Amino acid sequence: MFVTLLRRISGPVEAACLLLGGLCLFYMVFVVAFNVLARIVFDATDTAVNLMIPGAIEQVSYLLGIIALAALAASLKEGMIAVDFVVERLPDLPRALVARFWFLGVVALALVLAWLFWEDALATHARGEETQDLRIPMFLIYGLYALQCLALAVIALREVFTADGHHAELL
Repeated sequence: MFVTLLRRISGPVEAACLLLGGLCLFYMVFVVAFNVLARIVFDATDTAVNLMIPGAIEQVSYLLGIIALAALAASLKEGMIAVDFVVERLPDLPRALVARFWFLGVVALALVLAWLFWEDALATHARGEETQDLRIPMFLIYGLYALQCLALAVIALREVFTADGHHAELL
């Protein structure tokens, strides 16, 4: 029953991570490409025309964190890509136990990161910190990072109970 509930919850969580990561990646590539072209126009017009997106470097740096956490959570679905010489030679049961132990470590790491990001969100909210260029409240960014780490923990917990030790690249 618990595993069924975990599977039912983790599916939409994975989809949300994939969607969030994809949207952020699309926007990040757009910002970088647009600013490269805008910089060419800026230089060609001797600084008369400035079409560059304000705070582009800041946007891209925070988006990269969102994308990395979203991709990590979404990548667990088919098992993480692994290069190992010992585990692949084990029988099925020990291989599954090693995989489940690995995912238990990912759950622990994700929960610790979620807790640390949540603490940062609370601290930056209390201090009223904002990003340098765009004045985005920092607690929103750290809060989103904390939610993404919780999503990673949920997905990894599902793998703790269901992983069979076969990696996607070995199938």
